[in-house]
Amino acid sequence: MRIFNTLLLFLFFLSASAEAESINHMIDHAFKKHPSLHAIEQRLSAMDARIAKSRNWSNPELTLNMNDIRFDHPTNRGLEPMQYQAVNYKQRFPWFGKTDAREVFTRAQKSVIENSYAMSKVKLAEEIRKTAYTILEIGERIKIVKQYEALTRQNIALYDAYTATDKMSHSDSMAAELLLSRLHIRAERYKSVYTSQEAKLAYLVQQKHVKVSDRFRIFKPKSLGYYLNRLDKNPAYRKTLSQSGVANANRDLKALDVNPDPFVQVGYFNRQEYEDYASVSVGFQLPIFGSEKLETEAARKEALAAKSASLDFRYALESEIRTAYAKMQEAYRIYGIIQNDSLPKLQHMFELNEASIESGEDLFTYTNLLIQKLDLDEERTVAKAQYLRSVATLNALIGHIK
Repeated sequence: MRIFNTLLLFLFFLSASAEAESINHMIDHAFKKHPSLHAIEQRLSAMDARIAKSRNWSNPELTLNMNDIRFDHPTNRGLEPMQYQAVNYKQRFPWFGKTDAREVFTRAQKSVIENSYAMSKVKLAEEIRKTAYTILEIGERIKIVKQYEALTRQNIALYDAYTATDKMSHSDSMAAELLLSRLHIRAERYKSVYTSQEAKLAYLVQQKHVKVSDRFRIFKPKSLGYYLNRLDKNPAYRKTLSQSGVANANRDLKALDVNPDPFVQVGYFNRQEYEDYASVSVGFQLPIFGSEKLETEAARKEALAAKSASLDFRYALESEIRTAYAKMQEAYRIYGIIQNDSLPKLQHMFELNEASIESGEDLFTYTNLLIQKLDLDEERTVAKAQYLRSVATLNALIGHIK
């Protein structure tokens, strides 16, 4: 029975560890399973059909008609030469490079969707990283609170030991119990946030019961120039360039519409009592009202507007990178101050008061030091998580997924 229980315990830990995945692995899984990406993939596939259609001519027209139907003899078709049955075929020819222009326009539209697809992937990867870092942050906060709960319980036990001889010790004990109660409240809040973030991550990854295996640590930040030099790879910015390309292609297409497409119509006329004959007609629309020129001018202005919008987006993107980088630096510096300055000084204060704490002379000071250390540990965790989330934002702003 003991062997069986051991085996079950081993299988439990094995399954739990198997659920833990790296963030990069989660991103790969989300790219394969997330329905929002599948929707854009279908739109891209539809654009391939539209590109093929853009090279097609317009559908021909087929007309059947009967001429000179006599009301007194509607079935008699041989009374006079004007009575005929005819079939006409009409085809319009897209000259002046319009077929190529339509294909360029459609391919430019597909480029917009491709960049939208890239945007969705980058945004999904960013959200997965930020959510995973939040889960790691809250998990570490829960661990910190549990550690301080244990220390506070020990502190209460020490207070109780001195209650009989020191009236102030009872007050100190109540303060420690109040701290323990506040820690319980904080732990419950963290557990609630942890559960909600796990549910969010499960949706993003499209997988139930996801556990993050990455270590919760920070690294030296890259330079601001590294990010600014790569802002052209931002898919949202590239989308604005594609939209400008669509506007330019539409302008060129409208410019070609000034030249009307010619058409040819051929017909065969059948007469019952007279000889059959054929006809050929050639024609085109007359652009005499200037509508095509007005459309061309409007398309030209839209192209200029799209170019300006793209340039404006680039400036805004540079500003966003600088802002995100400043937040990252702030978090990195705060982490360094707490790790290298505040916590060592607080530890030195513990060492200075160690003798009086052990003798029960200064337990109130010990409680205050615990509260300060708890706050610093949590601030360090917040700074670490903020740093990692800022890095995730910066990577997304330059189009990086991993």
